[in-house]
Parts: sequence; structure tokens; C-alpha cells
Amino acid sequence: MWISPVRSDARHLCCFYIVFALSIFLAPTIVFADANFDRQTQQIDEKITVFGKTLPYYATKQPRAYSYLDQPQLNLIAAPLTLSEYLNSLPSVYLQASQNFSQDERISIRGFGAQSSFGIRGIQILVDDVPHTLPDGQSQLDGLELQNLASIEVLRGPASALYGNSAGGVIKINTQVPDDDKLALKLTKGSFDTEQAYLYANKHYDTVNFGVSLSHTQKQGYRDHSEYEKSAINGHLDWQVLPQWLLRVNSQYIDSPIAEDAGGLTREQADSEPTAARDRNVSFQAGEEVKQQKHTLASRYQFDDSSQLNAQFYYFDKDFNNRLPFSAGGQVELARQFYGTNVQYATHNWLTHYQTQVLLGANLQYQDDKRRRYDNLDGGIRGDLALSQQELIDSSALYAQLSAQPSDKWLIDLGLRYEHNRVEVKDQYLVDGDQSGERNWDNSSANLGSSYQLTDDNLLYATISQSFQIPTTTELANPNKDDITANGGFGGGFNPDLDVETAINYEIGLRGELTAAHSYDLALFYIDISDAISPYFKDDSLDEITYYRNAGAAARQGIEVSSQHQFGSHFSWKNQYSYSDFSYDSYTTPQGDYSGKIQPGTPRHKGASQLLYQNDNDLSINLELLYVGDRYTNNSNTETADSYWLTNAGVSQVLDFEPLAMSLSLTVNNLFNQYYDDNIRINAFGGRYYEPGPERLFMFTLAATL
Repeated sequence: MWISPVRSDARHLCCFYIVFALSIFLAPTIVFADANFDRQTQQIDEKITVFGKTLPYYATKQPRAYSYLDQPQLNLIAAPLTLSEYLNSLPSVYLQASQNFSQDERISIRGFGAQSSFGIRGIQILVDDVPHTLPDGQSQLDGLELQNLASIEVLRGPASALYGNSAGGVIKINTQVPDDDKLALKLTKGSFDTEQAYLYANKHYDTVNFGVSLSHTQKQGYRDHSEYEKSAINGHLDWQVLPQWLLRVNSQYIDSPIAEDAGGLTREQADSEPTAARDRNVSFQAGEEVKQQKHTLASRYQFDDSSQLNAQFYYFDKDFNNRLPFSAGGQVELARQFYGTNVQYATHNWLTHYQTQVLLGANLQYQDDKRRRYDNLDGGIRGDLALSQQELIDSSALYAQLSAQPSDKWLIDLGLRYEHNRVEVKDQYLVDGDQSGERNWDNSSANLGSSYQLTDDNLLYATISQSFQIPTTTELANPNKDDITANGGFGGGFNPDLDVETAINYEIGLRGELTAAHSYDLALFYIDISDAISPYFKDDSLDEITYYRNAGAAARQGIEVSSQHQFGSHFSWKNQYSYSDFSYDSYTTPQGDYSGKIQPGTPRHKGASQLLYQNDNDLSINLELLYVGDRYTNNSNTETADSYWLTNAGVSQVLDFEPLAMSLSLTVNNLFNQYYDDNIRINAFGGRYYEPGPERLFMFTLAATL
């Protein structure tokens, strides 16, 4: 294994620790300056507070489309393995590759993120208010603790004014922090040799609350060559230093020694033998290994009833190795460090004429990737060095958000952000010359929205918002290797022609309650996109790397409808439907003119319906129906992945043996054994677009809590 040189730029790391130390020393000064503060502190209105408890669905007037899942809804998933089990039932939210743990889940919101060849990009993800989206726009969920979630909120549309780069949508995840002693054990056994064990312990001492969890997951997978294993340890500590000052520390370590990649199949291969892996993926031992640690510190200080200061510091360290199903540059070794800080001040009643809320913030982030690529020989044996470079990405931003209520029924939102992004490549493989370089972008974003309370229970809103996405380090891969490398080796540096993607979102919506038991949400949107980043492959069987280019102009328009119904005290019914018309306005490449074509990778129609029964004896039965429409697999729209219906069912019984509580759960996914494509590899070379999803899948879970 390559032992990397010094893993960080000393200057940036020094600055990080200085800011960290200053925050610790300055916080007591702030506290003692306000020693007479009322001990019964209250939260600022959470609508404009990024770092704070998320409001329930109907408690806000925010003029934007969003979805909210609370803890009872999340608890319906007894043994979650992927985020898709929670989010696939939300409008305009589409998840793929839930069974390919080497590629990671692909998440798209209103089409943002659909262009990713693997993993998550184009949307911002925060876990306990800590960004899990890198400065270059890639998101990583390797360490997400799905067993211990408190809530998930999804902002379904561009929000760069508040969240910065790669905020075509936002997913905010909050984990549980019990305020009393707790010991929990959960064991799961399922199809395809799936096994999962989870242990959590929490202890509360006066003003200190701390907990630790251990988890282990392993599975063979539905398809050949799709084995996966991961172990994780998480720890948290909450310290109420003073009534108005809370500190929270989180640490995590994960080790995933194996995550195999079965690869994509042609239509004929997928239909005839869906469990098969692509032959080259097996011969080249395609897959990945990951080790990662994460450490975060969050500080929340309440000055008085109307103002609050939040500060966060975070550090990620990741070692990543993978093997791709080709020879030239097919083994990647990556040593990554990512750290940053976010400081935010929120206040309300800033103007005396009417209620206002103001949020001011600053954000600094730094990413240091040391990347090496080697030839990948048959059997996954490492060959000669093909690339060695250091990729440095940093961002700095200032932002502000103003919310004003001219009347009890009318709310106006205004947000502004300036962000500087820099990408630098230091070429350390000089056999073919020096491809070092640097690119800088200055990006500004704004949002303007307004909502009006038609009645006490019904809200009309309209908003205009922007987003931008700089190219990720993966997307900046240089496609011009034959021009710069005499022997045809892997090209270093980055693609000098790839630019920032920008978008403007226009949206109107109506949500509310018909009665106390029946609620609805309707949104219509139009998104104008410039320089959309799109993946492509070269017509070269020896070069299967995914490259990217700007696709000119694109337009997305759609409708989102959802409803919730409560029938008596035992039955509830949820429904959602989204219509998505995403097309290229102008997109011409050497391979053809795709103007007017539908953007591949997302369904035009998507719907879900969920029926839940819960009785007074702690028995719950859940039935879910999911529909995903046809999806184009390439820019030319010559081939489609068929639509499908999936039916999932679950039953759970809680047994109370005070103080011990136990639960037994059985989950059946794909109840009627429907064939479907779990992932589409857009524009894949050789027509290998399809990754078949698993057949009927059973999961049995035993849980105990003390």
C-alpha cells in the first residue's frame, strides 16, 4: 500500500486549529457577559436556523417545497441498510444503486444528482447539522448511522443561497440523543446472507449525556460478486456547560474491508441472467475498501430569547482503495482529508415595525486528496504507476438570510450568498510532463420567496432560488490523455474545458389541511439550467473511465403532489406522485445533437402509496407500493429501462416486559418478485446500462431496549 506524504497543508490545518481554539476560549467570555440570562432558554424560530432542531411539517410558513419524516415514521423501517428505504416514497426524490455498496447510493432531487456515475453529487447532505458534502460537491454517507435517526428533512429544490455549492436539493438528517439512560440491542438476519448487529448504550449524568454504538453489517448480495462488509463505532457527548450554552462532540470510525462491484449488464444479459456479474468486473476484482474517521464539535449559545450563536467544526479522514474493471489506471488509491468550520448568528425582531428574523453566517472548508492510479492487471493484481497527483479544493463563503412578516398571514424570505471555490492539481507523475494547474470560481446565489396564509390551515407560496455546482474532482478527470501522454497512459491534471453548472428554480405551491385528519401538498416548478454537467464514455473498450462535459442548456419542469390521511386511531394512508419533464434545450457533441432529448437517468412518472395499521397492543402492519416509470439510459434516448411496481410489507410487534421492551419485526421487500433495474449507468460503453435489483427479500429483526 502506498504510504502517502504529509497528509495536509500545514498552513490550512494550522488556521483550522487556531479558529477551533479561539471558539473554545471566547465562548466562556460570551457566557459570563450574560450571566443573568433566564435559565429557561428558548430556541430561535427554526425556519432560518440551519443548526438546530427541525420544525414539524406544519409548524412553519417557509416558502419552499420540503418533506419531513419524524421518528415514528422512520421507526417503521426495522432494519435499514440504505437511505433509499426512507426516501424513495418522497416526491421528486429518486434513489438508485441501493444494492451496490461499492458505487454507493445515487440520489437525485428534481434531477440534481442524476448525472453522477456513482455516489451522491448535486445535493447537500447534513447529518446533525454537519456537512457531509465535500467542497467539490461530492457527498459521502459511508458512516451514516441509520439505526438511530430522529428525523429527516428534504428541501426539494435549489438552495445555494443558504447551503452553497452543490445544493440542487438538501437532505438534513438528525440522529437521536436520548436524555436518559438507555441500552439497546438489535439483531437482523435476512435474504442473500444478510446479517446485521447493532448495540447502543447511553448514559446521562446531570449536565452531561454520552453514548456509544457498535454496528456490523455483512451480506453476500443478490448478484454474483456483490459481497459487502462494514463495521462502525460511533460516540457522542453532549455537555450543557451553562443553561444557555451547549457543546456536542461526535466521533466515528468505520472499516469496510470489502464492497464488490458486480458491474453493469446489457439488456439481453440482464433479462437472461440478472444475478450474474459482468465478466470483466470479476476478472479485475472490481470493488473498494474504505476506512474513515470523523470528529465534530458543535457549540450553541443562546444570548437571550431572540438571538443565538452556533459554531461547528468538523474533520474527516478517509483512506480509499478501489479496483475498476479495466487495466490502464484501473486501481485507485486515495488519501483524503476534509475539514471546515461554520459560524452562524441568528436573531429575530431585528426591526421594530414587524417581526423579522436575520441569519448571518460564514463557512470555510478545505479538502486535500492525494490520488494515485495504477494499472489493474487480471486478478486484481497491481501494476505500474499511471498517475500521482494531489488535488486541493477549498471554499470560503459569507451568507445572509432575512425573513420578514409584514402581517400575521404574509411572510417574505430573502437570501444572499457569496462563495469562492478553488481547485488545484499538483502533478507528481512527471514522466509525461507537468499537468499541474489551478482553477478558481466566484459564485453568488440568491433566493426570494413569499408565503401567504389563505386560512389558518392552508398556505400559498412562491419562490425563486438559485444553485451552482462546481465540477467534482472525479468529474474533472482529464479526457485528453492521448494529447498529453506520449505512450497513451492515464492523463494527469484536470479537464480544462469543464465549467460550473448553474440553475434558477421558479416554484409555486399550496399546502395545508382539508380537515384535521387530511392534509395535502402541491408544488409546481420550472428549472432553467446552464452548462449542465453530463457523463459520457469514450468509444474505446480499453478506456472505461467516466468523463464529463457541459451539456449547454437544459430545462426541468414538474409537478409534485402528496397527501396524508388518518382514519380513526388505527389507520393512516400516505400518497405521493411526481411528474418530471427534464430535457436538453441545446446540447451538441461530436457524437451527435441531443437538443430536445430527455435527460437520461430519471423517471418521468414516480409514485408511492403507504398504508399503516397500528393498534393499542403495539402491533403495526405496513404496506407500501412504489411505482417508477421508464427511464432513458443514454443521451440519444435510443434505449429505456422499463417501468416497475414494487410492493413492500412489514409487520412488527412490541412486547413490554417493564423495564425491558422487545420487538419482533418481519420485512418483505419486492413481495411479488418483480424484475426491476436498481441502477442505470448513464451512457455506459457497450450498452451495459443495467444493474438488476434483487428478487423477493426477507428480513427478520429482534430488538431489545432497557
